[in-house]
Amino acid sequence: MKYMHFNSSCSYTALAMLLEEKRIDTEDTEIALEMGLPWLFAKEGDEYLAGPMIQGAKWFDLYLKPKGFCLQEEPIEKYRLPEYLKNHKLCMLGIKRIEITGKHAVVFHEYNGRYCFSNPTKESSGQPTEIFLSEEELLDSTEDTVLVGYLKEQEPQSVNYNKLREESAQVIRDNISEIEAFCTITHKPQEYDEALNKLFRALLLDGITMLELAGESKLAAKFKSIQKDFLDFMGGERAGLLADAISLDKISKLAEQYILLIKNGAV
Repeated sequence: MKYMHFNSSCSYTALAMLLEEKRIDTEDTEIALEMGLPWLFAKEGDEYLAGPMIQGAKWFDLYLKPKGFCLQEEPIEKYRLPEYLKNHKLCMLGIKRIEITGKHAVVFHEYNGRYCFSNPTKESSGQPTEIFLSEEELLDSTEDTVLVGYLKEQEPQSVNYNKLREESAQVIRDNISEIEAFCTITHKPQEYDEALNKLFRALLLDGITMLELAGESKLAAKFKSIQKDFLDFMGGERAGLLADAISLDKISKLAEQYILLIKNGAV
């Protein structure tokens, strides 16, 4: 059984489960470090992403292609999913369950009257490592279109990180610019809630996790001090400007230190 070793790493653990069937023994942390995840940032729509929120074929293939694999992703309409799974063993997909917070990656491995999934979880979480769903429960747990991923063998390919490093550095700078603009205007509570994941999560949560994973504990600790000020503001009355609660100058300087690590080729 593969377990999660860092926050929100269910999709990376699910990928490790798929690889195990291909006789590649790895873990979420090994995948993250080998593909250079601590040094990758992205923006999708209006949301900034880092760490475990960077997922999917484009990113997982950074790890897979040198090993002679790629991740095939197939959008399946909900009504087709039960029959599809019966005919496609060992694939990963996202489900939503009452007992699970948010969308969660699982690995389908068998149908025996129920749909059987391996459930990535932390070893000490007390959560079940297997989930068994009836067809009705499966349909209740999925969106109208489900992205199903499975491994495909191919010729090994090398990966060029130079462009990704440049893009990641620019994403961080854009993120800081939006944070600065956001923090200097008062907002309604709902707007703060919406900005939590869109603007702040990449640097003040997932980025910290990635720095710790990469052994950059000193820089992670500095980001954590800003994280504390931010969470104190979010947990309070949210009166006044966020710029008065967190140091924009400090977060900007720390972001530049992070960019320096990226540009120095820390992969």
